[in-house]
Amino acid sequence: MNDDELVPRDRPRRDDGTEAAIEALTEIVGALTAKLTALRGRIETLEHGAPEEPEQDDAADHPGPWVLHVPPAAAEDRRHRGDRHSPLWTVRNFVGWYNATFLGNPGSPARAIPPCWAEHPGLAEEVAVLAYSWRRANVGATANVRDAQLWLQQTRTGFAARLTDWVHAHCLDGRHRPVGARCRPTRFAADAAEQHAISSGEETE
Repeated sequence: MNDDELVPRDRPRRDDGTEAAIEALTEIVGALTAKLTALRGRIETLEHGAPEEPEQDDAADHPGPWVLHVPPAAAEDRRHRGDRHSPLWTVRNFVGWYNATFLGNPGSPARAIPPCWAEHPGLAEEVAVLAYSWRRANVGATANVRDAQLWLQQTRTGFAARLTDWVHAHCLDGRHRPVGARCRPTRFAADAAEQHAISSGEETE
């Protein structure tokens, strides 16, 4: 038996710090490689411009499957983003859609929103919230059937119950009469002509 056979083969080598140094250097090299790759990407972007992203289907405009009728056009829709419409346009389109959808039996609370809605500040605020809460519950990434049901059961019915708080009885028959708060411009001053068209029932599309 020689000296080599007396030393156990599985005895760990003495740690002189070499392995730890190699691991540390490997981490440093990895980090430098990642930075180099990122810098190379930035340089290519500066030299050649950002790569064009493929056209993707914009889910922001898609209604939930429970929405049976075509949703009202909105300034936030992808196809209208370049048209420079204001939220006032979105609300006006919603009013037309609402009146074509939620008109109920004569004498029931399911009444049409009167054409003079923009001339009653309290009603205008309610209608705007009604429009955008409907959109959030029914269109795009936020759409879900529970919020849609909540909108139908609570939001819309609450609005219908309060409708007569804001308008004269004649307004519901299409004969506007000033009542309550005075009519005033919205914050979308650039859309004065559009607001006039809304109040007079004209089409602006």
